[in-house]
Amino acid sequence: MEINYNIISLIDILGLVQGVFLGLILVVESKLIKPKLFLGLFLLTYSAELLNSILGDLNILELKPSLLYLPLDFRYLIIPLFYIYIKRIFNSSITKKKIFLILLPGILEFTFFAILFALDLDTKLRIHNSETFSTGIFLFAVLSLPYSIYYAILTINYINKQKKNVEDYYSNTEGKLLTWAKRVMIFLVFLLLIVASTIFIKGKFYTEFMYHFVSSINVIFIFWIGVSGLRQPKLFVSRNSIIKEENKESSFNENSENKSKINKIYYKELTELMVDEKMFLEPNLSLADVSIKLKIPQRNLSELIREESNKNFKQFVNHYRVEEAKRLLLDASNNHLNMLGIAFDSGFSSKATFYSVFKKHTSQTPTSFKNNLLQ
Repeated sequence: MEINYNIISLIDILGLVQGVFLGLILVVESKLIKPKLFLGLFLLTYSAELLNSILGDLNILELKPSLLYLPLDFRYLIIPLFYIYIKRIFNSSITKKKIFLILLPGILEFTFFAILFALDLDTKLRIHNSETFSTGIFLFAVLSLPYSIYYAILTINYINKQKKNVEDYYSNTEGKLLTWAKRVMIFLVFLLLIVASTIFIKGKFYTEFMYHFVSSINVIFIFWIGVSGLRQPKLFVSRNSIIKEENKESSFNENSENKSKINKIYYKELTELMVDEKMFLEPNLSLADVSIKLKIPQRNLSELIREESNKNFKQFVNHYRVEEAKRLLLDASNNHLNMLGIAFDSGFSSKATFYSVFKKHTSQTPTSFKNNLLQ
């Protein structure tokens, strides 16, 4: 029997090498942004699982049965690792004990296969040929599907719930809503459902079509996760957590009459900051930046904006950006600027965001707004 070289194995090898490379980079980067450790481990475990498929497709397991039960099945570990990454990237408190409990089934799975792999060849082959043992392994694998889907749903729900917090904290939410991470989970759920379908649907459809399709997509998928993870910053990092403004914080806890007066004073300071210093022109302005400037705790500042303007932080800042854009569009001296120039000069980070926000505030596009004024 010879090694069966084939295109699918080569694609899987590419995915494996790529995943290990990007995973190690993320692990190294975790020294600067700690949550990236869990994304790195996610990529390493996800891509390492490809090795068992590669060994099977190349007939290496037939040639070298001693490689049976390599401890590279991480069914109970992959998606929980991604869940922990999402929790940590949002700066959510999660104890080491809870992390351990979430990863415990995956750790036990690895330990179990590591023990099997360490057995002598004769014992290993006897176990492998046992129908009872094979049934047990099959059921163990099947149970991992609802477990993984459960954590995938938890991840998606958690990202959705964080949208409000992101808009309360950042004026520019591009890249901060973790849309890419939601798509990762949706893809993995889709993949798990395909795997589950093979339990009931046998034949050439999976072996000759879906398996080839999944292997090809995996290469792109692994690269996409790695690049997205490398570019993803940690969210909700308090830049003024060491600043103690006890007097100002306590002033927000006055009785309702005094609190209303105090709110008016602080809100006046805030609007003056926007009008006079035009802080909204900073594309990546965050609640922390304004909090430091006004020396108001972030939590109280967020509440102040909501109570006085009935807007979240993102909406509040974008109001001033839209008003600035209107002013620039009305000024004939800015006719040399295209819409991208108007967007940047108003504090927006991109033309697409500018158009979207402007239309939401005025019910018309910037171009329509300008043309209507010229008529």
